[in-house]
Amino acid sequence: MNKYEWKSVSDKYYYYNVDTGKIVATAGKVALQEIFFSVTYTGNITFRLDDEHHLGQYISLEYAKRAAETYWDIQNRTLLEQ
Repeated sequence: MNKYEWKSVSDKYYYYNVDTGKIVATAGKVALQEIFFSVTYTGNITFRLDDEHHLGQYISLEYAKRAAETYWDIQNRTLLEQ
């Protein structure tokens, strides 16, 4: 099972896979406003614009971070056929 942790860098928070170091989500404050955002990155190897999924804007950083955690919790419990 994948294990993730948050790392704070300046005014952004990065949610990353502990085993690979790959960033899978970001949370932070919208510039000059008192609202927060959450974005996930779903690309396996390379990054394309359609790999970025905005989860929304939130009233606090904790809600923004929780949105990313919930997203990846659901993804890791979902079986995908290829």
